[in-house]
Amino acid sequence: MTRFHLYLLSFILCVGVLVLWEFCAKGSSVPSVSEVWNCFIELLENGRIQTSIIDSLIRFCVGLVIGGVLAILLGLFLGRFKAVQIVLEPFIQILRPISPIAWLPLVVLWFGIGEGGAIFVIVYAVFFPILLLTIAGVRQINPNLIAMAKNFNASEGLIFRKIIIPGAFLYISSSLKLAASIAWIHLVAGEMLGIQSGLGYLIIDGRNLVRIDMVIVAMVLIGSLGFVITLLFNALEKRIQKSLGGLQ
Repeated sequence: MTRFHLYLLSFILCVGVLVLWEFCAKGSSVPSVSEVWNCFIELLENGRIQTSIIDSLIRFCVGLVIGGVLAILLGLFLGRFKAVQIVLEPFIQILRPISPIAWLPLVVLWFGIGEGGAIFVIVYAVFFPILLLTIAGVRQINPNLIAMAKNFNASEGLIFRKIIIPGAFLYISSSLKLAASIAWIHLVAGEMLGIQSGLGYLIIDGRNLVRIDMVIVAMVLIGSLGFVITLLFNALEKRIQKSLGGLQ
């Protein structure tokens, strides 16, 4: 089968699922595809979908950038100086397995109900995956390159700029792709902290109004946008790998 036929088969399968959904939803408490579509058009016409998507994407970008920058800087440092990582290792390994959702009660106490809490959840969710992959990226660099640079009296700043950062760049780009998916997943949880906008709030609002069709619209939008974000970061990663000679 060619790639075109596989895509065609995937499209036919999606259409078949929608048809089956429409047929099975008749007479049940689950909204049919047509009812969900009508709700989508309603929310689109009153502007709620556009506003929700924009607000969610802003929070997503802010949280990903803050968490990414902090994790990359610390990861480069710990990867370069293993002694410091050994000192901080207990804190990293204890905090890393804790789900960002478990922090929600404390987040409300610290930040209150609003943007700060939602962004904290995203920052925490992306921090450790990026941190660990950045450290791994630094550690896989040939130590002979660093030793050679030291023999030529290169400063630590020069070693970071010319050896550490370029050598770990593929790992960093891969970590950002992984973190983008994690950030988008936890965005919904963050938006359920009483924020009055975003796709997560759209789910809460639909639940409060007992409008399952609104809930499903928000869920489909979250999944679709998450898929688009993954495609964008896949393309970015491949472009970076190709520019660095990782792909032919």
